[in-house]
Amino acid sequence: MAGGDVETVSGGRLVTRELAEWVAALRYEDLPTDVAAEAGRALVDFLGECLFVGGTKPLGQQIAQFCAVNGGGQPEATIIALGTKTLVSRAALANGTMALGFEYADYGAGSRPYPFSVNGPLCLAEFRKLSGKQLALAIVVGYEVMWRTFRGMHPKGHTGFYTPAVYGTLGSGAACARLLGLDVDRTQAAISFASAFTGGSFQGHEEGTWQRCLNGGMAGERGVTAAMLAESGYQASKMGLEGIQGFAASFGDKTIRCDDMFEGLGESFIIKQRWVKAYPMNTTLHAPTEALLKVMANNNLHHSEIAEISAAWQKVEPFLAKHKVSTVVSAQASLPFALAMAAVRRKVTVDEFTDETVNDPDIQGLIPKVTVTQDLELYQRVKNSMPGRVTVRTKDGREFTDEVLYPRGNPSNPLSEADFKHKFMEMAERVLGHDQADELYTRAIALTDIADVSQLAPLFARK
Repeated sequence: MAGGDVETVSGGRLVTRELAEWVAALRYEDLPTDVAAEAGRALVDFLGECLFVGGTKPLGQQIAQFCAVNGGGQPEATIIALGTKTLVSRAALANGTMALGFEYADYGAGSRPYPFSVNGPLCLAEFRKLSGKQLALAIVVGYEVMWRTFRGMHPKGHTGFYTPAVYGTLGSGAACARLLGLDVDRTQAAISFASAFTGGSFQGHEEGTWQRCLNGGMAGERGVTAAMLAESGYQASKMGLEGIQGFAASFGDKTIRCDDMFEGLGESFIIKQRWVKAYPMNTTLHAPTEALLKVMANNNLHHSEIAEISAAWQKVEPFLAKHKVSTVVSAQASLPFALAMAAVRRKVTVDEFTDETVNDPDIQGLIPKVTVTQDLELYQRVKNSMPGRVTVRTKDGREFTDEVLYPRGNPSNPLSEADFKHKFMEMAERVLGHDQADELYTRAIALTDIADVSQLAPLFARK
């Protein structure tokens, strides 16, 4: 579609420039206090998962070692849990992979933002010795740009691309540009570079491999590189999003819903709608699993009494409804496994997703008794949630049903501060020890009080 003298898919509206103008102009003083505070909570969430994955899981330990060895010998930013410093973009590759490593990433901004919106800016803030306020501002920008670009350009239906990484690269690039204090021209370049660098697939999910988690690290590495390359003055395209060969033409429907993308920009911030996960598994599984936990507890059921579990939710994606589960990665994205596991273990924590539980004969024996169906009426009863209903039929003919419209952690049913800290400590203290984990929590959640983010980094690995 032509617009004036330029060809765009946006009706001539120069959305890359318009977005860059907003990013470059936003100041910390423009943020409401609760928005800035939520950036600190997002950082805490991010650090908890990175510590757990980097300190206890082979997928995190191996990417950490790779990035430590292949970082050019430049001690710029810290690899979380390992404690070694490496090239800032390599640290982002390692830490972002860890942050997407155990299905605890928050939900919102079109998908799961903290592996993308926190990761790159944290590495850069440590490297450049910037303040917590500067990092908080960058995190807010990352969430907002990830959401706005998703809202304006994501096509209907499944694209085959891994959505969080595709839009997360844009969010990361913009966040890093804001952190570096780039002017409008250079911010526009950073967004265009990010739009050229982005990508990611679902094949790692399909096979249940570690490759799935690399989507977080690769997006962070690209975002850091996009912003630093723009800072260097390297020439970029000016219409990275709206050009006829640009992002929307490549990853979307060759159009941009500009009104959706910019409506209310700056009036509110999507980071306040973060869904803080209470369970380490795909967000769509939370409500039906929570409903099952209620059924089991309220009726004092034992898994051996169950003849059938029927679950209803708003949408059935084949890979989320799969019954064949052989890895932890695939288990965290399978509703039949989640329900069977919850029935047997009667709780859902990080310790329920291990090779031992995946191969537990009681759990594997219960999985075939789970059926999953779609219930659009259930979905129409909620706003910004993923509801679920579960019916359990016992071998002696009893039947119990419960439903959850807003599971724990949803913005309409937020975790208490005690539960939020418990989530962090459950992951962090097994790596850092109680006292150091508690110190890191206290300092990170007060992000805007930190004068130099690099002073926080020594707490990222056990002293």
